[in-house]
Amino acid sequence: MSIEFLYRRKAGRLLLRIIQKTGMFRLGAWFLHTKLSRLMIRRYIRKNKIDMKPFKEQRYDSFADFFSRKKDMSSCVIRPETLISPCDGLLTVYPVTDKMILPMKGSHYRLKDLVRDKKLAEKFKGGLCLVIRLQASDYHHFCCFDDAELMMTRPIPGQLHSVQPIACDYFPVYRLNRRWWSLLDTIHFSRAVQIEVGAMMVGGVSFVKEQGWFERGEEMGSFELAGSTIILLLDSSVRDRLELDASFRTALEGREEVPVKMGEAIGVLKDEI
Repeated sequence: MSIEFLYRRKAGRLLLRIIQKTGMFRLGAWFLHTKLSRLMIRRYIRKNKIDMKPFKEQRYDSFADFFSRKKDMSSCVIRPETLISPCDGLLTVYPVTDKMILPMKGSHYRLKDLVRDKKLAEKFKGGLCLVIRLQASDYHHFCCFDDAELMMTRPIPGQLHSVQPIACDYFPVYRLNRRWWSLLDTIHFSRAVQIEVGAMMVGGVSFVKEQGWFERGEEMGSFELAGSTIILLLDSSVRDRLELDASFRTALEGREEVPVKMGEAIGVLKDEI
């Protein structure tokens, strides 16, 4: 059963509603935690052309175990004036307009709908919204993009739609999906919010901790079982000072999804160059 069938065909969308209501995804998630699911790993690696060199000599007891594999990310820590990506994925960047409406992937979103907190959303008026969509071949752990105090992490219940562009054409996925947002008081980038959006078959996000201090590049958590999305909100003081790296400027205003790796430099604060 393909994502294209589920979202582009009427019969597929009807089946999707049934799956969402009955919780059939939970059965699939259960299977992916069993030893029998190990049979899927080699095909998944080949299909998605995953480089397994960083994961030598690791043993996986299930597909879920394989999906949560870990690698050394110590090399991602770079100069403090540089904005680094919190994860692997495809990056797009949107200025937050006065009306606070973001035209992401064929749907329009208001910040207050993403975080379900009107006062918090107001703080990012005039700021920047970075959307990083993880693919099957990506490393599904995420790090802290700056030295920061994690003030709180709040879950928002929701559905489990795919985050692929096909799904976003038919549903306001980032508003409907299960997600978590974390409020970060960073050293170099002011207050920021990082939103982890769940996706189809992703029952949850595993956090290292939900409050406390993180160093730049330190792992904050990981997604489970399938591709997901991270949305990073930066306030207006950062937007005025941040200069995107030349290779990421086509990502501005959603013109193009640009590949990025965890720890890779996205831009630099102009007054600290």
